[in-house]
Amino acid sequence: MKKKSLGDLAILWLKDHIKSIVLYLVLMFLYCMVAALSRIPMEPILYSTYVFSFVGIMVCLWDYQKYIKKYYALLNVYENRTISLEQLPLPQSFIEGTYQEILKALYANQQTAKMQLGEQKTEMTNYYTLWAHQIKTPIAAMKLLLEHKEEQNGYMLETELFKIEQYVEMVLQYLRLESISADLVLKPYALQDIVRQAVKKYAISFIGKKLTLHLQPFEAIVLTDEKWISFVIEQILSNSLKYTQTGSITISIEETDKEIKLMIKDTGIGISPEDLPRIGERGFTGYNGRMDKKSTGIGLYLCKQVTTRLSHSLEVTSTVGQGTIVTLGFLKNKKL
Repeated sequence: MKKKSLGDLAILWLKDHIKSIVLYLVLMFLYCMVAALSRIPMEPILYSTYVFSFVGIMVCLWDYQKYIKKYYALLNVYENRTISLEQLPLPQSFIEGTYQEILKALYANQQTAKMQLGEQKTEMTNYYTLWAHQIKTPIAAMKLLLEHKEEQNGYMLETELFKIEQYVEMVLQYLRLESISADLVLKPYALQDIVRQAVKKYAISFIGKKLTLHLQPFEAIVLTDEKWISFVIEQILSNSLKYTQTGSITISIEETDKEIKLMIKDTGIGISPEDLPRIGERGFTGYNGRMDKKSTGIGLYLCKQVTTRLSHSLEVTSTVGQGTIVTLGFLKNKKL
């Protein structure tokens, strides 16, 4: 905003008040005409005209002074944008007061959005920092295995490479989450086929940890997005494998009149009761996650966000020391 000279301000003031000035002059003219037609002597008419003119000029000068003062106050706010909106000139009318209220509301919204953006940026920075540390571990392990070049290292190399693939897939899905609505393709799918693909992907982890898989045969057709629901099932399996050292993982379904429930049950360390209500929050790792210092707490957050957008339900029940059950709920569609 360019600073205006006093001459420019005078012109602007005249433009802002031209209607009032014209109206005042018209009223004075009408007064003189009525007085003349009434045959009133010219002397009192001229005297009253001089008085009205003098009062009008004084009022205009007073208003012009206020106009200049308000302009410089606003200019000061503009040039020093760190000044609070509370330092704006006092409103001189109801409309001005309304404008200031609107400005304050917009400013408050901007500050809230700025704060949320800052929090998101901090969360993303923290996540990517941890992700970078996570992916360094399997890379370093692979380098060591390649240096030794032993035959039995092939399986271990495959395991570390699979971890890298998981971390890359996780960060890609994290980035895609904001635009998931444009990426959804809802179609009927055989749920068992999707589950088998996910299990096959993690076969190496089952073998490496010597865990038993109980995959009960079932026939169920669900309306979903194959890519995103596969990601959710894979994340659930990944968590089960991460926190289950011995025992088994069981995958089964239950059907009700309205819903098909896919249940993934493990015999892992379980989740403490105080952590259960928060496991779907962004970045929350809980006690188990804090024990595993590489945990990001993003996996279940992404699962919760994806299932919500797909209109599926996600429930977690757990007992410490006995295991965890994650239940995915799919609404039945009578047309399928």
